[in-house]
Amino acid sequence: MATQFVLFGYHHLATIFTIVTISILFPFFVRFINNKNVTRSIFLLIGFILISHEIIKPFYRVIFYDHSIYDVLPLHICHIAAISMGLYVFTNIKFFFEVGYFFGLSGNFLAIITPDLDFSFPDAEYITYYFGHGLLLLGVIYACVCTKVQLTWWSVLRVLLFAICLLPIIYGLNIYISQFFKDVNYWYLMITPAANTLLDIFPSPPMHIPYLAVLTVIIFSLIYLPFKYLNKISYLNFNEKPTFIKM
Repeated sequence: MATQFVLFGYHHLATIFTIVTISILFPFFVRFINNKNVTRSIFLLIGFILISHEIIKPFYRVIFYDHSIYDVLPLHICHIAAISMGLYVFTNIKFFFEVGYFFGLSGNFLAIITPDLDFSFPDAEYITYYFGHGLLLLGVIYACVCTKVQLTWWSVLRVLLFAICLLPIIYGLNIYISQFFKDVNYWYLMITPAANTLLDIFPSPPMHIPYLAVLTVIIFSLIYLPFKYLNKISYLNFNEKPTFIKM
């Protein structure tokens, strides 16, 4: 029977440990095997599940959890990141990886550490929530370790500009849907989550948006740093372009 979610309770910490451990160790295990066909097949499977999960998720949340369709559109940062990573797998377009990487690591970090959940394991919504976010983290790290994709400071700038362009669109959709259909809160631009999150330290929405913008620049810069230094390590060989993800 599901219990009330407790931030950093036993189930929460065990889930974080499991997700992080698998997301880090599994890609390096596949890298160690050093079989291009296996590596490609696993990456294609991850991409397929990422996209499939984002397509199916709104329907099962409406059918089984009694959500409104307006609440579950794939518009949150992690949803966009998951779709982008899936598209990168099948298209090899670098921009999709850039969005998946920066949106995925920044948004996913907050989502995993401070989730907006009511119930803990084994609640079905808890399981599906962490399945999606865990798979996104796995996909990002797998791409970093098992492909030869490279990021630069221009990657940071491109994704920041993309986020700036998306921000007024998401804010406008929040207002439009809330006015004519049902209150929604994509990107948490309208109200802060009910659960305790990092957003609680900022002013009330929408005055928190400038603070979020500054925080986003800082986080994007920090999560770019591994590429700045790891591309010098010959083991990862980041200086070559991806070659094995071909359909």
